[in-house]
Amino acid sequence: MDPKASVLVNAVPPYGHILCSEKWRTSSLIQRLRYEGVKIFFEEELGVADFHLPNKMCLLYVSECDIIAGNGYKRKLVCYRNARRSFQELVLVERTRLSEQYFSDVQKFVVFDLGLFMLPISGQTEASQLITEIVLEDSSG
Repeated sequence: MDPKASVLVNAVPPYGHILCSEKWRTSSLIQRLRYEGVKIFFEEELGVADFHLPNKMCLLYVSECDIIAGNGYKRKLVCYRNARRSFQELVLVERTRLSEQYFSDVQKFVVFDLGLFMLPISGQTEASQLITEIVLEDSSG
């Protein structure tokens, strides 16, 4: 692994900021985070994680599309778990009307099989609210 990439995989952003995988740059989640006053640094070398937060937490986002498309998300989750950084790891999983029938299996895999913390969310709007609350709470105290 490139030394720069190794540093970025373990990078912690300053308070009030997040590190975000480049693939999220044009998403509604990012637009909402900016609107709420969160400063965002984009990076291609975050490893498997989608977001790094200033409280040494990293997030992986499993979308409704990932779940419905099949078991491909499982490989991503295993890689995320195996990375074992010095971060608290959290998996955000979209629980929607379309993904509801698969949700129990996803939850069992994430929590019981992999031992990761998981939080169901309704979509990118709720995810942005959660991230904003974590980032801005940490920057105020």
